[in-house]
Amino acid sequence: MSIPDSTALHNQKILGAWENGTDYTILSQTSGDTHPIQVHKVSQLPEHLESHLLTLPHYVKGDVYVIISILSGKLIACMYYSRIVAPLLDAMGVKHKALYTSTRHSIKEFATWISGTVILLSGDGGVNDLVNSLRCRVTLILFPLGTGNALFNSHIQDGIQTLLRGTPRPLPNFRVSFQEAFIDNQAVKSILGVVVASYGFHPVLLHEFEKSRRLDTRQFDKLAQELLKTPMQFVGKVNGENMKGYAAVTMVKKLDDRFCVSVDNSFRLIHLDTSDLMKGYVEGLGAWKVDKVELEGVCGKMCIDGLLLDVQGRVVIEEVESVIDLVT
Repeated sequence: MSIPDSTALHNQKILGAWENGTDYTILSQTSGDTHPIQVHKVSQLPEHLESHLLTLPHYVKGDVYVIISILSGKLIACMYYSRIVAPLLDAMGVKHKALYTSTRHSIKEFATWISGTVILLSGDGGVNDLVNSLRCRVTLILFPLGTGNALFNSHIQDGIQTLLRGTPRPLPNFRVSFQEAFIDNQAVKSILGVVVASYGFHPVLLHEFEKSRRLDTRQFDKLAQELLKTPMQFVGKVNGENMKGYAAVTMVKKLDDRFCVSVDNSFRLIHLDTSDLMKGYVEGLGAWKVDKVELEGVCGKMCIDGLLLDVQGRVVIEEVESVIDLVT
């Protein structure tokens, strides 16, 4: 730990400062989300940094777990934990337990016994695993280490500042109930969602992408463009209307950092032809507020927060009471 002078903090972003007895701790970072956290100890806080003083948030004063999803997104969760999250928590004096995933079921297993606050280094799928497996309500701090990161892009602007200065709020949830559905050949009657439930083009795209494991995530858009050139027909009705190319129920306004689907984070229905999908990158998609969505006579793939299911028959989607708090 160093004592900062005029050069030590040059070109550094000040993240925060707090008082430790007779000393002060200053956190800084070179511009860039993955640059290491710098910790400085000083006996006197410079006057121009007094506006950065903060107190330890109440949600990190109890049990704190950090879940590192090692295979999420660009595979940088381990690096991000060692460079950013661990030094940050250590500097704050926050004791925590690090939990590394070893299988795709790890987060579900952790959720059966964790409590307090969970710092999740994962994507939307990790949040879905949590809400469907928790035994008690927890407070979630999310860092965007997935692929689309819809929750982060819709609710949060800065992960570090959210950890330091955020406010826990109930995260809206919806429940999807099935007449007949299977995940990995296992029957399922219902599942909770936090981002999006889709039928039609999007699950087909995701299924094709997952089959091509050698593809980089940057090629996802390219694959979508190729599939859009192929006419597709999907059976079923959406709230009584014949199924078009894309149907989705969403709880968020953005499905990634560029794709806007709604004006707010509320329960909305999107139902349109695939030819209109690219509007999400320009003007946003038309999304209607609804109380409930019913899909009748569907058959094929369905996607819930990145999880693919095989469905048939009737599907009902409704907003339900929140089961988790998100720090925003």
